[in-house]
Amino acid sequence: MPHFKGTSGIDWFFHSEGKGPHLLFIHGWSVDHRIWRQQMKHLSDDFTVISLDLPGHGQSGPAKNMTLDVVARDIRDILDHQQIKSLHIVGSSLGGNIALKLYETNPKLVKSLALIGTMPKFYACDDYPCGISLERKEKLLRQMFHSYPSVVHVFFRSLFTVQERQTRRYKWLQTFHQADLIPAKEVLIDYLMMMEEIDQRKLLSAVKCPLLFINGAGDEICDLKIVGYMKGILKRAHFESMPELGHFPFLSSPQEFNVILKTFLKQTQRSLMYGLWF
Repeated sequence: MPHFKGTSGIDWFFHSEGKGPHLLFIHGWSVDHRIWRQQMKHLSDDFTVISLDLPGHGQSGPAKNMTLDVVARDIRDILDHQQIKSLHIVGSSLGGNIALKLYETNPKLVKSLALIGTMPKFYACDDYPCGISLERKEKLLRQMFHSYPSVVHVFFRSLFTVQERQTRRYKWLQTFHQADLIPAKEVLIDYLMMMEEIDQRKLLSAVKCPLLFINGAGDEICDLKIVGYMKGILKRAHFESMPELGHFPFLSSPQEFNVILKTFLKQTQRSLMYGLWF
């Protein structure tokens, strides 16, 4: 499996397979590239699919003084090293924010964006009455200092609906959070602090490439209030809601999710081929 050292000095792990147009998957907080297994397998016949581990997650090394800009710049270094000139990007939660930063800094690089459970701003404020309260974040930080890693397991569980947690698949999904695979406490705290600085509302409204949002209707992080907000500022984006699912619909219902994603990607490829999107 390839490793790459970016400009920042971070030792990145990434995986690539398949053939065709390039498609990059970016995971979110406290998981790793393995969450995209079902998507990689399903799409590798039509796309060259790439997944990576964010700094401090999975097999990638940690980062010092990490910011969204640093992460996006290093990912661009990886893509340059692989001689990738353009690609589609799929991001889950924080991975979607990283995808948006890649678009902001390299708009010609990005053919399309598919964002799953991604919020343009994580924490609520006076002019953004949705998102996570700062009190909830502070509570999570306190719990991480005193009850790590058990609190991360509890948080992971909260990302799934009651219906999801009653399935056999959910029991299998819990293997993603075995104690020896969870990032170090300091890494996850750094990400939480970085997330407090993210505000991509203006950027999101300025995106010109094809844009897809997929959300679990029962997602308590990126909830219906946030989806409603995004629908209000985005007129050309396509929205898909998956009933009875939470923050990771691609994990709980991979077949249905893959059909939605593949349909969007194929339509985008055709539109770009015939110059129907600008």
